Amino acid sequence: MSQVEIRARILEEAAEFRKEYEAGLKPLESLRPDEPFTYISVGGGELGDLVITAAKRELGGTRGGMRTVALDRYEGFPAQDAADVSEVINMLDGDQLEKAIKKYVPSPDRPHAIYLEIERCDTMRIFKLGVEQGYRVVSTPYGPLIGMDRLMTRMFFDKIGIPAVEWSFATSAEELKRAAKDLGLPLIIKPIMTSSGHGATIARTWDDIERAYEHSLKHARGRGDIVILEKFLTELKERGTEITQLVLRHFDEDGKIVTTLLPPIEHKRPAATYHESWLPATIPSDAVKKCQEYARRVAEYIGGLGIFAIEQFVIGNKVYNSEFANRPHDTGMVTRWALERDEGALHLLASIGLPLTEDVKGLKIKGEYCVAHVILAPERLPEKEVRVKAWKASEINAYIRRKKYKGMVWYFGKPAAYPGRRMGLAVAYHEDLENARRTAEDIAHFAEKSIVYEV
Repeated sequence: MSQVEIRARILEEAAEFRKEYEAGLKPLESLRPDEPFTYISVGGGELGDLVITAAKRELGGTRGGMRTVALDRYEGFPAQDAADVSEVINMLDGDQLEKAIKKYVPSPDRPHAIYLEIERCDTMRIFKLGVEQGYRVVSTPYGPLIGMDRLMTRMFFDKIGIPAVEWSFATSAEELKRAAKDLGLPLIIKPIMTSSGHGATIARTWDDIERAYEHSLKHARGRGDIVILEKFLTELKERGTEITQLVLRHFDEDGKIVTTLLPPIEHKRPAATYHESWLPATIPSDAVKKCQEYARRVAEYIGGLGIFAIEQFVIGNKVYNSEFANRPHDTGMVTRWALERDEGALHLLASIGLPLTEDVKGLKIKGEYCVAHVILAPERLPEKEVRVKAWKASEINAYIRRKKYKGMVWYFGKPAAYPGRRMGLAVAYHEDLENARRTAEDIAHFAEKSIVYEV
């Protein structure tokens, strides 16, 4: 079978699987410390940390009947000190991954859920654990499999009838050149599996095309030789914006699985990676309706429980769907300060089956904007990771007070850095959006100078 035929079959299976899978899901009635619900985060970065810490914030941790397990590839990952148990493994090794999961959940009959926080893992092995052995993969075993595969994602959008930017794919450098000529420049070229913009190239010249294929493969978050080409929307920068539409699938108080649409999150990317995001969004109400309707179709086709994050481009009242993730999203980390419950807590509570009411979508900020801006490691660092010696927390807080800013910093605590690595977020509030953006950026740049590296 061709690459396209294999993915088309998976998409058909996903719809059939959903019916049987959802029929077996039941609302969570109680948590027991003597037989805790085990929540496994495959990947323990800042998005894993946001989910893992919610088990203690919301449910009391192990004493409240929730045991958390975090897996990642390096010592000192952000969720490691928050999880009840953690392991460092090669997550691309399916045998290691399955062994680690079964160490904590020997049988799928035990109360548990498996959350894929990262693309850099053996997604297919997790999928098989869900489909063939009955393990509970959030939202369903098909959700991460489809969302982490860019080719399948675009086929999926076509299948459910939601608009996307003109695209193609290639399995070699020569195919890439041919496809690029058909689509025309400029283009965005991405690995088939990645996150946070890793491996993406904005190709404006034919020299960029020459380098893009190897660059994509080098930075891919998984295996495979496929790259995706997407028409670059020049008008997006001139008069458009980007949205992440979060959708929550959860049990309601009557025990029915329902879809709740959260407020759209607006964000900007000067290049291909996440840079800043804010709530509330400033897009027209007609565009909001389209963003939410398209996102609802994504979540309801795949089904199950948990958060879906759909990335969208908005130009006036036109909406183009770009990607989706079956998990919390980096642009959605701003929900920690802007929503009544952040995306990590919502994902955790929904995916374990806890009934929730529709009021989870409420903003807690009133009459102001909340902006989150990335704090990055400097580009002058060597390519090889260097250790972090310290961060001057007092200095950062004193700067925020001295400038009379309404804001704060979330430092992720990563033990090492490479050029451009995301080390934290700066947050600011203001009734004027541009003022809030400038403030968050200023705090972020000051914080970047307050991290001390072994260089």
